[in-house]
Amino acid sequence: MLNPYLGISISGGGALGIGPAHFLSNLEIDLGFSISSKATAFAGTSTGSIIASLLADDWSGNNIYDMYSSNISKIFDKYSYFKRILNPKSPKYDNSQLKEILKNNLHGNMSDYKKIICIPTTQTNGKNVEKVWDNEDYSCSKWFAVLSSCSAPTYFTPAGDSKNYIDGGMWANDPIEVLDSELCKVGFKNKFRILSFNTGMKVPNDDKGDKNLLGWGKYILNDWVARTGNGELFKAQQHLGKENICRLEPIIKKSYEMDDLTVLDTVTEIWDNYYKTVKNDVIKFILNK
Repeated sequence: MLNPYLGISISGGGALGIGPAHFLSNLEIDLGFSISSKATAFAGTSTGSIIASLLADDWSGNNIYDMYSSNISKIFDKYSYFKRILNPKSPKYDNSQLKEILKNNLHGNMSDYKKIICIPTTQTNGKNVEKVWDNEDYSCSKWFAVLSSCSAPTYFTPAGDSKNYIDGGMWANDPIEVLDSELCKVGFKNKFRILSFNTGMKVPNDDKGDKNLLGWGKYILNDWVARTGNGELFKAQQHLGKENICRLEPIIKKSYEMDDLTVLDTVTEIWDNYYKTVKNDVIKFILNK
């Protein structure tokens, strides 16, 4: 039997977040209501934290999708090659427009959310510390929590005045187990079902053989740190029961870079076609049938 309450978990994946946003937009058309009105808990990492935080603020999937479509090129505002040459520590993108977009759309502190929310980040005060922004963070602005979770190393500068917060994907790119743990903490143990989005989608991994230091670094960053693997999903399934988790992840032949804006139409089409194949099961899951 499915549990009575619904949570939504969305993994990191940069610009590929437009896929789950489009899926939610399609889903709400068939449901006839906003998914945020049905769900009572949300978790998101990196780009997933943008979607989760807006859902927790009662945004519709369609409005979130429009926000992505309108602002994605501003979010990935590339520093000039000349500036990066002058400053070797400069990240690839300027986060100032991302910061303004978040400030303009997310108002108040994390404690102002009326529903459960979890946003993983990584604090780097001399030593990496796993941190989850949640409803008990009374002095943390919503926009800052999301910015910190989105601050992927080499892509964006670390967040905060001391530049001491980086991407939550460093340890929880898939936030489903974070959400499960939070639900237990606040007294909802074994009462939730979770709709889980793998933003990067599912790609067969045929990478093998030895590599040099740079090759291993790229492999670890792309295929482990920034990857939505099965470890957290497995733990959540064992705890909640497989029947109480609906994992959404189109299967694709090759992965897409999280900052490749030329593939957004392709990614949107992939999620659109995927929705058509799974919508009946997803709707039953959401309606607890």
